[in-house]
Amino acid sequence: MKTLQDILPALRALDANCNRAREGFRVAEDVARFVLDDPRLLNRLKKMRHEVTAAEKTLFKSAELRAAARNVEKDLGRGNVEKREKVRSNPRELLRANLKRAQEALRSLEEFSKLLKHPASARFKRLRYECYRVEEGLPA
Repeated sequence: MKTLQDILPALRALDANCNRAREGFRVAEDVARFVLDDPRLLNRLKKMRHEVTAAEKTLFKSAELRAAARNVEKDLGRGNVEKREKVRSNPRELLRANLKRAQEALRSLEEFSKLLKHPASARFKRLRYECYRVEEGLPA
């Protein structure tokens, strides 16, 4: 049987990527809402963000487990800043960049939840492909 210490690295990755996916969807929602005035896209993105939250609740069944997984001070990626991340030329680029962010986070969520043999992995995979379909449906 695995101990909390055994699974803590996977839980840390899951925690970070749940946040990353929700953040990406939230920014994309804001573009759909405030820039594109697209209620259909807004609702689709919001539903996906809520699905990440629901799956997240199955991964972290207690606040204590979630707190144990989080270690912001020792996170090696905390101060990492991509040059490209500082530049967005228009709202559509902002939307696409944040959909990509959500897709990457969903892929990581899928893989790390497999390490824990957690059924949420299938849900994250489905959401990732749904996010690909959203991106494909965007106007050029």
